[in-house]
Amino acid sequence: MKIRQHCLLIVLLLLTGTLCAQQLQVNRVELNGDNVILHYVLLDTVPGRSFTVNLYASRDNYINPLENLTGDYGPEIKPGIGKKVIWNAKQELGATFDGKVSVEIRARVYVPFIVFDNFDKIKRGKPKEITWRGGSRQNTLNFELYNKRDEKVTTVIANINAAAGNTSLSIPSDVKAGKGYRFKIVDSKNKDQVIYSSRFAIKRKVPLLVLALPVVAGGAAVVMLGGEGGGGLGEIENPKPPPGD
Repeated sequence: MKIRQHCLLIVLLLLTGTLCAQQLQVNRVELNGDNVILHYVLLDTVPGRSFTVNLYASRDNYINPLENLTGDYGPEIKPGIGKKVIWNAKQELGATFDGKVSVEIRARVYVPFIVFDNFDKIKRGKPKEITWRGGSRQNTLNFELYNKRDEKVTTVIANINAAAGNTSLSIPSDVKAGKGYRFKIVDSKNKDQVIYSSRFAIKRKVPLLVLALPVVAGGAAVVMLGGEGGGGLGEIENPKPPPGD
């Protein structure tokens, strides 16, 4: 696989029309095994603002963002020095790829195309009503579930029209309960449009204590610790039948 590095300087314009307020510059490109690593600096004169950073390749004329990325990419990237994004070219292009490809990095001011209410917790197998503001009929939403390590778990629901303003989500029953989950919401017609929900917990539909009650309701087994010899487990007494049996 031969990869031609493509370095460029991008001067961004504010959405309000102010000129030359931000600057994105690639300082170094390195090849490390199957990975292409771009080291860049993102500068901005407006405090508190964030950006969407993505990589594009010549294989599709720089139309869709690359997917096999790690590092400082995606929405809500804060300005700073020492930024880097890592592209696994082998995964993206396939092990049999043999040719040249140019890679381009782009950044734009992050403005969420829809705004969700904060997620708190969602129970597995129980529909959860989700509402949002913004979006249009041109936005078709896919909800992808990621764990706290930002590994994709599953696509929960797909092809939702953003103009509807709401939908009902259901977490599959085989998803592990726990904290730190979040949704990645992607416009399937424009993969540059991406937002993340806040972190939330996934709960069991029925608590474990409730599930266990029928097991212990019929009686109790007593384990005698330290028998006459003073060590080990003693005998397990048979439970007494309830009155009336």
